[in-house]
Order: sequence, then structure tokens, then C-alpha cells
Amino acid sequence: MLASRQVGSTSYPVLTKDRERLHGKEAWTNTLGLAALAASKVASCLGPTGAYKLVTYHRGPELVTKVTKDAVDIVDELGVQYPAIKTLAEAAKIHRDEAGDGVSTLLILLSALLEEAEKLIEIGIHPVAIIEGYKEAAKKSIAIIEETETDFAGDLKDSLVKNVDCGRGLLTKKLRQELSQAINLIEDQGRIDLARIKIEKKLGGTTDESELVRGIIIKKEKRHRSMPDLVEQPRIALVYKKLELKPPEQLAIGEGPFSTKLNITQAGQLSQYRAEENALRTRMVEIVKSSGANVLFCGHKIDERVADKLSREGIFAIEMLNKRDLDEVSRVTGAKIAGSVNLLMRDDIGVARKLEVDKIPPEKIAILHCEGAATLLLRGASPEIVQELEKVVKKALLVLKHSRARAKVIPGGGAIFARLALRLRSFALTFSGKQQLAVKAFADCMEAIPRWLAINHGLDPINTVVRLRTLHSNSEDSMGVGEQGCADMYASNVVELASINKTTIWRTFEVASLLLKIDDYFYVKEIPFVHKQ
Repeated sequence: MLASRQVGSTSYPVLTKDRERLHGKEAWTNTLGLAALAASKVASCLGPTGAYKLVTYHRGPELVTKVTKDAVDIVDELGVQYPAIKTLAEAAKIHRDEAGDGVSTLLILLSALLEEAEKLIEIGIHPVAIIEGYKEAAKKSIAIIEETETDFAGDLKDSLVKNVDCGRGLLTKKLRQELSQAINLIEDQGRIDLARIKIEKKLGGTTDESELVRGIIIKKEKRHRSMPDLVEQPRIALVYKKLELKPPEQLAIGEGPFSTKLNITQAGQLSQYRAEENALRTRMVEIVKSSGANVLFCGHKIDERVADKLSREGIFAIEMLNKRDLDEVSRVTGAKIAGSVNLLMRDDIGVARKLEVDKIPPEKIAILHCEGAATLLLRGASPEIVQELEKVVKKALLVLKHSRARAKVIPGGGAIFARLALRLRSFALTFSGKQQLAVKAFADCMEAIPRWLAINHGLDPINTVVRLRTLHSNSEDSMGVGEQGCADMYASNVVELASINKTTIWRTFEVASLLLKIDDYFYVKEIPFVHKQ
């Protein structure tokens, strides 16, 4: 008898009073509506003339302001309280970290797919049929892109990076070239590890002053003012532990160290003790000098008196380097990290071209010039500009990395999506069941990209989309949306990587199908609003 009763029925309430449940069509409508709303908010940011968004929130007593057209930031701020929107935000972050570009495209397509799915559910089509239709359309779209992709005759790297900048004006021609050079510097036998490109941000100046440093920037000041500001052909020693004397202590077996007191009983004992301390400090310096090093990087503190002795020997020293900087210096110079100065040997020394101290107000930095290392120094007049520049640079580096693996391109400006819409409408007619409607809906969603590009350019979206349909029907497959209307994207040097577009379309389908499979939504009625720190 108990087994015949439904779990979750009114006879057995399983939810507490502060929780609520949506299920079936209501859950679908709620989830799809919220997700489509959030994704649609980034549509006006698409393209080089897309708008910026002003996002503000409180972090404790501090009011944080962001002026951005980065899709991840926008959706992430919208989704603090709503799980469906957080799902979109996480998908957007993953796409940005893996593909680098196409996040706005993903969210706009996703918004369109969810809106079309809601219409299909309203007329009685089950989500399973919609998902199957979307899947077939996504696979066909990838096949069409593979038919369309080609080699680019122009400057591919510059065109791709300029496309990533997307009208922000942050990546100057000089910086675009240096991003490509940074990839060359860290490439090792065909493998590219972008983590090896260090990015340092510095307020002040303009974005034009951002530059590539062929080496490592260490944001630390030299340990002693008498140390040289320039070291040619530096021989580098790396020591992890601090260079100072420990306080006197007594070691007891099995009980650990105990502090001790110095007991002076005879005249001259204090002078003798200080002489021994001085000899120990001198020995540290002699070990460094005998190893052949004229530069010392230490992971912990260097005693002031030891630093003074190092400066008298002409040895440059920096203290308190983090583990990442020590590892990077070790990798590019060949130096081995010694646990303590007593373990330092001549074979542990590394070499570089030059070490110089450069002042970037209000602090000093050390620049180690060497092969196989790249550091991008980003400048800007405000924190918001520097943060936006950093995001664009990271995206551009990722796109350049993908272009090394597969350089095939497709026309930008929404041209590929106009072609997909045309081909998928014909493909939909090959289905006899309800999947035909889902495939056709998928095709209609593809035109959301050229439509929003037209709107953001100040063009008539209906006339632009109709014109594109006519052009693509006449096999003019490279025609997309430009500032003055429909234009040949190859002639305008507006191209995108085919691999990124294929990833974008497939991830759009995956997220849409995930949200369509939700038919039960359990939530707390009063969700506490706690913003991320």
C-alpha cells in the first residue's frame, strides 16, 4: 500500500516551508525565460560598434563599477540569484577560457534557441523532439562550416587579433604585432603554453605604452640602494630560504626547539659573539661570491647587514620573490633553486643577457632580459581600462594559439550564419516528423547574428537580412554585415577561425539541450543575496 503512493505527494510532504517547487511545463517556461532574458542582454554588445554596459555592485562598503562589453562579466552579474542564469555564465566562462572568442555569439544564439524552443513547447512539441532536431541541425552546421573553411591570403594574425578587439581600440597595431611575437618566444617544439607569457598590469600612461618585454618583469625593488641598476651578462643564483641568522635556540630530542638566552659572564664575550655573527653573515656572502654569481634572487628576506655586504661585493639582490617567479627565472636562465645559501654551488648558476632596474611610477621593477621568456606590460589611465585590456589580450593570445593548430578561416560579419540559415532550411525538409520544425527553428536562430550586427551598425535589420538571403542564394557566400551594409568579408579582411565557430555552435546546442531537459526546479523562497568577493 505504501509503495503505491507517489513520492512527493500531499500525503508525504518532502519540502520544508521555506522551499518551493516548479515542475513540468512551468519549470521549462521559468528556466527558458530567465536564460533567454540573460543571454539577450549581450546582443547590443555584438560587433565593432556594439554598446558597452555599465555594471555596478557593492562589495562591502565599496561600490564597484565595471564599464565593459565582455559578455561573461555582463551575464555573471545578472545571474547572482538565479541558477539558470548562473548555468549560462559558467558555460560562457568555459567557452572564453577554451576558445577565447565567440562568447557573445554563443549567448545570442542560445537566447534565440531557447525562445524558439519555448514557442515549440507552446504548440505541443515535446522537448525531446526539439533536442533531437537541434542536434541534427548542429551536426549539419559543423559539416557546412567544414565545406566553407579556407586558407586566408592576407595577414591572418593581424586580422584575427583585430577582430578580437572588436572595436574597443585597445589593441594598437604595435601591440597586435607584439602579441604574435610573444607566442613565438614561448613556443617550444610546436607546443605553446600560454601560462609562460607573464602579464603585468601598471596604472598610469596610456594603452599605447603597453609593450612586450623579451624577458621577465619582477615587481620588486633591489634590496640595497648601493646595488647597481644595470648588470650586463648576469650570472644568477636562486635561493629559497632567507639569508639571515636565526635567533639562538636549543634543540631537544623529541621535544622541538626552545628559545635560549645569551648569558654574558666575562668581559669580551659580547664582542666575541658579535664577531661570530658577523663571520656567519660574511660566510653567506662568500658562498654566493665563490659560486660566481653577481645576481641573487631570494624567496624570503635578506638581512640588512647581509644585503650591505652583498652590495660591497657588487652583487645585485632581490628578496621575497614568489615561487612562480623563481620557477620562471629557473626555467629561462638554467639556474637551479638552492634550498639555502649553504647548498649553493657553481653548477647552480644561470645566465641571461641583461638585468636592469626600470622605474615605473610609483615603484621600481627589475627587468631580466633573456631568451625564451615573454612578459606583456599593460598600461592604462584607469583600473577599468587596464582590466579590459587584460581580458582582450588573453583572448587574443588564445585565438593566436588556435590559429597555429588550425589556420582555416571563414568569413566574419555574420556571413557564415546567413549561409547556415539558408542551407539548414533546405535540410529541414528532409525530415518528415516534428524534428523538421526544430531544424527550421535552428535555422531561423542563425539569422540572429547578422540581424543584431545590422542593428548595432544602425542599419535596417529586415532589409539587411533579406539582402543577405538574396546574395547567399546567388552563391555569394562571403557576404556579411559591414558598417555601410552588406559587404564582402574576405575583401574587408574580416575573418574568423572555423574551429572556434564549430566549437561555439556545438557548445550552444549542448547548453540549450541541458536547459531543455530540466523539468523540476526546487528552490529556496528567500535566497540570500551575497555577492562574490
